[in-house]
Amino acid sequence: MKKLNIAIVCDGVTSTTAGSFISTLRFSEILRKRGHKVIFITSKNSGEKNISYHNKIKVYRFFSVLLPKTEGQLYISFPTISQIKNVLIKEKIDIVHIMIPTPSAVLAVKATKSLGINIVAHSHTQPENLFLHLPKFLPLEKINDIFYKYMVWIYKNADIIICPSKFAERALTKRNPEIKTIVISNGVDVSKFKRIDAMPFLKKFKIPVDYKKLVFVGRLHPEKRVDTLIKAMTYILKEYKKAHAIIVGPGHMQNSLEKLSKRLGVEKSVTFCGIVSDEELKMAYSSGDIFVLPSLAELEGMAVLESMSCRNPILVANSKESASVDFVDGNGFLFKPKNPKDLAKKALILLKDEKLRKSMAQKSFENSRNYDINKSIDKLERVYYSLKHGRKISKQ
Repeated sequence: MKKLNIAIVCDGVTSTTAGSFISTLRFSEILRKRGHKVIFITSKNSGEKNISYHNKIKVYRFFSVLLPKTEGQLYISFPTISQIKNVLIKEKIDIVHIMIPTPSAVLAVKATKSLGINIVAHSHTQPENLFLHLPKFLPLEKINDIFYKYMVWIYKNADIIICPSKFAERALTKRNPEIKTIVISNGVDVSKFKRIDAMPFLKKFKIPVDYKKLVFVGRLHPEKRVDTLIKAMTYILKEYKKAHAIIVGPGHMQNSLEKLSKRLGVEKSVTFCGIVSDEELKMAYSSGDIFVLPSLAELEGMAVLESMSCRNPILVANSKESASVDFVDGNGFLFKPKNPKDLAKKALILLKDEKLRKSMAQKSFENSRNYDINKSIDKLERVYYSLKHGRKISKQ
């Protein structure tokens, strides 16, 4: 079958550390390796060229402004409709794939429709990721609902909307039952995320080798509620002295979380690693005995999948706004959101029972095989070709 020319519209895709951008890069790289031509239409950070390459993918960048509370990473672009049209025509684009609902997505929809090109949209954004830091006196539920309606307003113009989970699909379709959706997991590269020797990582960050380790991976932002894990350590250490929390990822809350650990007297039992390399990330998962996700909001939870593939039992906050609760299936426990005592209680069960911990680790590994990223790309390709050739899209 003839290979496709695909334009992916996604601000911040080459410079921002977050699940949606990492997923976009991984999907794009596999599509490129399968022979498709992929280009990015994205934002321009200071000093970057208008046209460049990222991992052999051509990148078109446009005038942008920095979004606050993103650690200086995420710029939002404002291309004109004519600029986008020129790129699509020049590159002979077959499919336009929009990743996040920024102004460039709105403009890309208009440009794409005027050329009669098929549009795929991706539900990578959750309002809770954006607004949980707002003052509590504001009507957050109403604000979240308005944002979902804004997303539907943009995405209803797409031929199909890809959702990473059933949870994400429900969140959109309840606002507009008429939109066309399909669930495709972000997936996990099971050939890369596997248990490896973690000793270089432990030595670098001076983490005690013979301690049991609770690992968190993600942005240090309000919705991730990493404070719940830090507070839980005060209860865990009372009953299990040789426990250590490893926190991997960047975020504007790191300073306040470090201060919290000192105030609680657990700073020697908590290590903040910040941004790590891809190899160190695999070592971080591999060093773990338990993976902990205290997050209140997840459209899927790529870090959970990665940890499962690296044979970790999982502890996940049982939040009504988190799709990650569905990953708990004989391989860990749910705990009450924002409840460090309950997190500690569930962690101690696993820490004290090696047989249970190992059996749940194996179950995590087995479950992760259902989310192989190559299966997700197979499904995505079928969507692209169905649109290109005017066929009905199968949800299977």
